[in-house]
Amino acid sequence: MIRATVIRGLAILGLLLPGTGAFAGEVRSGLAVGAPTESIPVSDVTGPYKGERICYVCEFENSPAVLAFFRDTSDGTAKLIVQLNQLYLKNKARNFKAVAMIVAGAGAKKWLEDLSRSANLEIPLTFFTKGPNDVAARLYKLNPDVANTFLVTKDRFVVANVSGIASDEFRQVADATAQMLPVSNRKP
Repeated sequence: MIRATVIRGLAILGLLLPGTGAFAGEVRSGLAVGAPTESIPVSDVTGPYKGERICYVCEFENSPAVLAFFRDTSDGTAKLIVQLNQLYLKNKARNFKAVAMIVAGAGAKKWLEDLSRSANLEIPLTFFTKGPNDVAARLYKLNPDVANTFLVTKDRFVVANVSGIASDEFRQVADATAQMLPVSNRKP
């Protein structure tokens, strides 16, 4: 009886939280909603720590952020990174942060440099130093069969998980971010 009530409660919660699916247990890749974000060093290609290993999760601290993980480099990945950068530009005045991390590893470096230059990106582009074998892939429970995972975070906790989307579904990330960001103090 108690178990059925808990499962029903999770189903309702899953319908209310964007990017979580019908049940909280349906997350296809990445940390579940409510999970803390662990510190993970990545190799910075285009950000303020270019050429260094840096933990952007740590750097962002308690700022609202999107941590975006991409399995590899592709046209689909490029489109999603450009959309993430646009989301960042729209909200950076609200202390919003974003980072793109390529799981595939160091082989992505030139591709990331070229993408940043051609699309005039401001968000840091990074890669997992040890590729798919990096401890970050395990800590963040990234599914190697899923092309992308967007973790919308605040105060170092996941507030939404959107994974395995195409560029025409990026609105899910934007909506989850809008719900997480503080309301503007503008007067009507």
